[in-house]
Amino acid sequence: MSEAPERFSIRYCGALWATLLAGFVLISLAWAGNEDVASGSAAAAIREAGYPCAHVTKMERSKEGVAKDSSVWKVRCNSGSFMVTFKGDTGSEVVPIN
Repeated sequence: MSEAPERFSIRYCGALWATLLAGFVLISLAWAGNEDVASGSAAAAIREAGYPCAHVTKMERSKEGVAKDSSVWKVRCNSGSFMVTFKGDTGSEVVPIN
């Protein structure tokens, strides 16, 4: 029997999907530039981290915790507030804030 079904298992398709999603987020960040990150990218990062976020209501750049090749944003969604850090090639980190 061929090994093709094993190569395209659900786990590998999930990993491929996550890689593509991260790539699209990074591409959108590159197009938007660090000063003008699209709110859709922030909402997508928040949802990817497991939190609900239908739309961003406010977004401002933060100077806290900024490192080389990263940008930090305070994002207010319809569901709450979050600190979103976009980290170059490693994706994003989302922390809920009050």
